[in-house]
Amino acid sequence: MTAAADAIRRIEVRPLSARDELLSVLRAGMLVVIGSWMVLATDSATFRTGDAGVSHLLPFQKLIRDRPSLEQRMFRELQEGLLEAEMRRVDTRRWPEPAALAAEGIPPFATDPTARGGPYTWQLLTSGFFVNYLGIPQQPGAPAWLVLVQEPDPKGIPDPAREDEEHHRLSTGEMLHVSTWTRADPRVAIRLVRTPQAEGWTQLYAVGPSLPTATGPPPR
Repeated sequence: MTAAADAIRRIEVRPLSARDELLSVLRAGMLVVIGSWMVLATDSATFRTGDAGVSHLLPFQKLIRDRPSLEQRMFRELQEGLLEAEMRRVDTRRWPEPAALAAEGIPPFATDPTARGGPYTWQLLTSGFFVNYLGIPQQPGAPAWLVLVQEPDPKGIPDPAREDEEHHRLSTGEMLHVSTWTRADPRVAIRLVRTPQAEGWTQLYAVGPSLPTATGPPPR
């Protein structure tokens, strides 16, 4: 009995801090949203047969459901990776380097030996309110990828847009403009991109862009 009692080890279990709990809730919520977007993009009859998701697409915009499976996988991983990057942006006020995200095993920055598209070299490029996560393929024939983030001007008027694929509100209240792009020609200069559509990039959506909301006075 004494030996058994001596063998018992006491372990102190501490609850998560309020901040950690909030981040966990936000992460889980965003993953649910991302999953919902992907389900709508691939399984919803509304988006397959109707024009709601495609009627207001511009020539350089496409729905991810119409792209190859490899691109669908990368698109999904980029949404997850961006979520993690946003969490660290809130925590440190800086965007994390791809190497730091890769070290934590966060896709698509971490190398996945099972990925048929091969490994990518990721770059973080920032200038002013613009942020790029640029992925250049190491395998010939694979497309390049870009996540473009535009941060709000702290001196500007708060963005009244509702949250959707292109508008991500951080826990700080800041609204980010976010877009995901791909380019078949991987020969991309390592420099920050502000207008991808002018440089041969294609913007991808899960369910399509939201219709603009009128902000002016109603017509007479």
